Amino acid sequence: MPAEPFPIEFNYQETPYIGIVTPIDKGKETWYSVQLESENQESNVAIIARPSQSALEDWDFSCEGEGDPLDYYDKDLLQEIGEAIDI
Repeated sequence: MPAEPFPIEFNYQETPYIGIVTPIDKGKETWYSVQLESENQESNVAIIARPSQSALEDWDFSCEGEGDPLDYYDKDLLQEIGEAIDI
């Protein structure tokens, strides 16, 4: 049975963000598809967050489809998304 989507909320650089997070079962890991929006804009880019295999980062991020999430989002904002998922 697939896990249910859940909301996240956080502030980044004094802007409130909300997102809908949909867990994706990848066998031994769970990845998360995040649809993010702020008070003044909705993103059409779904972010995929997955636990990092690196000791330097907690999360790795990619975009659904093509592209690099850093083309759309600040690295620190992506880390805030990961922290909000962890809560």
